[in-house]
This record gives sequence, structure tokens and C-alpha cells, in this order.
Amino acid sequence: MAENVFRRLLGMGGSETEASDGVEEENAGRQEIYDGGGVFDIRPGFEQAVSPDYNANLVCCKTWKGKNVDVLIREFTLADGRRSFVVLVDGMCGKQSIEQDLIWPAMRLNISGNVENMPPLQQLNQIILNTEVSEQTSLAKGYVSALTGDVLLCIEGLNTAFVIGARSIESRSVSPSETAGSVVGPHEGFTENLRTNTALMRRRISDPNLTIEMLQVGLRSHTSVAMCYIDGVVNPQLVDEIRQGIEKITIDILNDSGELGQLIEQYPLSPFPQIGGTEKPDMAAAEVCEGRVALIVNGSPYVLLAPCTFASMMQVSEDGYQRWTYSSFLKLLRWVAVFLSVSAPSLYVAVVAYNPGLLPVDLLLLSAANRINVPFSAVTEVIILEFFIELLREASIRLPGSISSAMSIVGGLIVGDAAIRAGLVSPLLIIIVGLTSLTTFVIPAYELSSSLRLVKYFLLALSAIFGIFGLTVGVVLFISQLCALYSYGTEFTAPFSPTYKKGFLESLIELPIFRRNTRPEYYEPIDVVRMK
Repeated sequence: MAENVFRRLLGMGGSETEASDGVEEENAGRQEIYDGGGVFDIRPGFEQAVSPDYNANLVCCKTWKGKNVDVLIREFTLADGRRSFVVLVDGMCGKQSIEQDLIWPAMRLNISGNVENMPPLQQLNQIILNTEVSEQTSLAKGYVSALTGDVLLCIEGLNTAFVIGARSIESRSVSPSETAGSVVGPHEGFTENLRTNTALMRRRISDPNLTIEMLQVGLRSHTSVAMCYIDGVVNPQLVDEIRQGIEKITIDILNDSGELGQLIEQYPLSPFPQIGGTEKPDMAAAEVCEGRVALIVNGSPYVLLAPCTFASMMQVSEDGYQRWTYSSFLKLLRWVAVFLSVSAPSLYVAVVAYNPGLLPVDLLLLSAANRINVPFSAVTEVIILEFFIELLREASIRLPGSISSAMSIVGGLIVGDAAIRAGLVSPLLIIIVGLTSLTTFVIPAYELSSSLRLVKYFLLALSAIFGIFGLTVGVVLFISQLCALYSYGTEFTAPFSPTYKKGFLESLIELPIFRRNTRPEYYEPIDVVRMK
């Protein structure tokens, strides 16, 4: 079986009969695991219906509970003598509040003696006033809901169970975002709590058309994913495509939104991200109002935004909060930073090693004088310094804050100065590599800056082999790769290619606020006008 599966994964052939036999053996092995007793069946098609037999439901839940000490099962009796039990997880909902607000009111429930023939769900809604109650015909799904923080209520004689929303999970309070700092505008950032994040979105968009649709990802983790969009603004086809992409995911556990973004990308092998994101609620709300979809993953403070373009990753929330003249200057500065972060080291190698005649005479003499005692070639110099910068960057991230600042001073000043005095590198290259490192921090999206760092090494390799010609070919390939990407029907290079006149101008500079009266056309929103 293992050999057949391995051959299928590598595309090494094998008959269709062998492949089907391998799948049947694998499914049979899984069936033996689930039928072995006590193992919860996580397969998508598994359904364990709620039985009117009280003991059958109780035994089933206790079997799934197994040795888990945090899963609590509390039995009690209703007013009409019916036996009942609740399933909850200690630490995900308050035991005292469950006792006072759920169990004691539920004990007054009288299903058999109800003269008004009121359905049990309606009676529960009248008795339990401070939370949401819903029916569930699948005992397995109800048990999973209990593991996510809700309470499962089973009553004797009923073929439906009840899921009561009583989540009370401790989480980090709303605080400023550490990765998306701003001088003006709101400073609060998303947290790891899903309900807190949806409340931050709802507080900024009180539109009744704002829809927060709940999905689940992970056969074992059952991670909640909230899909936020505005009906009447967003393209319905976009919402359907994203929903279908999420529902097709069959991963066992989803830990962070970064994993979800990679799973729903249309070009997963591309070095460039096709799903944007932010940690700031104000920016997420603004993008949703533009006709995009926000994906909030429970346990992650990073909210995904789709569709995504290269230009959208170059924007920050405070661009719209400042005077348009200064914001325009900052936008142009970011585009210059993109160019320098990608091409500066490669251009230095190409000119110094292959085409020194392109430099002015004074600069050429200065470069030659700086490199007269350097024992390495220009390419080796750049590789050594870039490797050192990457090590310094990684060390600064992994070390505690107080130590990382000291590490930056030691690495950037002392070691750099010692390398120049020892004649290992030229001072001009120190300036170029330092400038390149600074420009990567100017790019707002961390995923984009990481991808551009890889492009920098690709261009460096071509420049080291072919000089200016290699750098030119590398830039053409880089732009061609960007033009070939799509993000849910939107060109990744929009509004530059294809060209949208107003979007082209708005991506380079910040227009006055009274000129930003339409939504981006390349997102294909239903309602294009945002201000008259």
C-alpha cells in the first residue's frame, strides 16, 4: 500500500487497478482505526445522529471524552423528569456561569407538560436569555462545537440536541499593533480572539449589509474562519470563489492565517503572495468597503484580504489620514525603495565587475581607490555582507527586545567598522548594502518585502554572470512573473497592467480626499460610487 501511494504521489506510473487498490487499502486501514473504539471519526462525511435514547447519547459522548480531564459532562433532571446532560470544556466557558445561567434555568424546562405545545428550542430561548441557542441533529457536530467553547445539551426523548453559545476564553486585550506602527490614525490592532476581531470590524462598519459568514477549516482543529464582506458592494462571484476555496481545504490543523493564505492562493509555487493582509482594523474595514473580502482566522491577529494586488501591498492606512501632498511624497518614496531593494546590490556588481565605463570618472576613481586593498571580488563582497545582514536580521527577530537592540549596535557599527579597517570590504559597498536593508523596511507588507529579498539574490546571480545584460534580463523576468499572476480574477499588477487611468494615478500618489469618490474598478464591485 505504501509503495503504491508513494508512486502515485511522484507520478511514477502504476496501473489504475493498483492505484484503486491502494486507496481501498488505505481507507480500510482508516476504517479500522475509527472502528477500534474511542477514536472520533474526523472524516468529512461522518455523521453520528442524536438518538432519543438518553443512554446511547451519554455513552457515545463519554466514549469520545475518553481520558480528557478538561472535558466535563454534567447530568441533571428537568422539571418533567426527563434526564439531561451537558458537555463543556473547562477553561473555555465559565463553570459558575454555566451553573447559574444555563443548568438551573434549564432544570425548569417542562417539555411533557407544556400545554401550549411550544417547541423545546422556543422554550429554551425563553428560559436562557443571555446567549444564543441552536438545534443540532448531529451529535458529532454538537460535540465538536462543545470542544470549541460552546455547550452541548442533550435531553432524553428528543432526536435533536442543542448548542448553547457560552464561550469565555481568556485572550490578549486590544492593544497597538507591534508590526504595523503609525503616527496618525487609530493605533489599536487585531487580537487572537475571533469575536473581538469581528467586533472591531462591526464597530467601524455599522452597515446592516456587512456580512460575517462563519466557516471551519481543519479536520482536527476545527478552526473558525470569519469571512467578512458587504452585500451590495462586493462581487458575489468573488465571495463564492473564496468560500469554495476554503471549503475544499482538507488539512488536519490550521494554526494561523498565513497557512490559510497559502492554501487558497491560485499560484502556490510563485514566490510572491497573492493574498494581502493587515493587523489594523481601520485598514481592514476600509478595504472591505472598497469591495474586498476579509478573512479572520481564530487565533491569529493577522487578517487576510482578497483579492490582492502589488499596489495594494504598498499602501498603509495613514495615507488617507494625512494631507495628500505629504502622503503622495511617502508613496513615491516607497516605490523608489522597492526599486533600490531589488536592484542596488546587483547594479553595483554589474557596474564594478563588468561595465565600469558607465560610471563617471570621479566615481570610478573613488571606487577603485576603495577596492585597492580588498582581497575579494565585488560579487564575493556583496554575498558576504548580505549573508551577514540576513544573520543580523534573523538574530534581531529571535532575541528578546533588550538584547536585539544591543545586537544591532554590535553588528551594524562595531563589526562593520572593523571590516572596513581590516580591508575586507569597501566603504562604498557598506553604504549600498545598508541602504538596501533600509529600503526593505520601508515596504509596508512583510510578505512582499521577503519575496523581494529573494528576487534581489536572483538578480545578483544574473548580474554576477552576465553584467548589465543579466540584470536587464532578470528585471524583465521579474516583471513578467508579476504580470502572470492573478488573485481571484484580479490581475496582480493592476492598475498598471492592465492600465486603469484613475487607479494608476492613485497607486503612485495620494489624491485629495474629494477625488477619491469611486472604488477600484479592478475589484469589480457592484456599487462603484463611494462618494458623490
